[in-house]
Amino acid sequence: MRKFLVAATLFAMTLVPAAARAGFILEASYGKGYQVSPTPRFWEQSNIELSPGYAPSLPVLSMLKFQLGIVMDIADGSAANKTNLQIRPMVSLVPPVIPVYGRVVFVVNNLLKGEREYAYGGVVGARVGIPSITVLPGVGVFAEVGYLPRSRDYGTESKFSSVVEGRAGAYLYF
Repeated sequence: MRKFLVAATLFAMTLVPAAARAGFILEASYGKGYQVSPTPRFWEQSNIELSPGYAPSLPVLSMLKFQLGIVMDIADGSAANKTNLQIRPMVSLVPPVIPVYGRVVFVVNNLLKGEREYAYGGVVGARVGIPSITVLPGVGVFAEVGYLPRSRDYGTESKFSSVVEGRAGAYLYF
């Protein structure tokens, strides 16, 4: 009987949402990517992302976060050294108790100038925060690493590029 109670408690802690987790989310972060293949390998431009989103309050669905990231590439001397814009629709699976999460990302790059680039991939991250209390919003920090492969034009040919991106930031949820 004791094992059943422990199993039921762990199940409830991980799958039944806390009421404070439901609502609007705002994340701000800094990221930097590295093209690991094909050669030549190089650092991608730094970028700053602002990601508004929503987490439903329904049981089990509250573990999902739906966000739209608006990313500004910064002309920092690496890669093509140009400022540009991209959008990133994202769906995250964030268990209520475990500080590790997963995210699926779709990227539309070069919205301002240049050839459009589409990427997709996955992200794994860790977060630490303080839950919301009454009227005060919840706050926290996170760090993540993602794999965002894409097809790029290299002069006369198009090649599949593997890009690994690290990102750190803070979040606020209501």
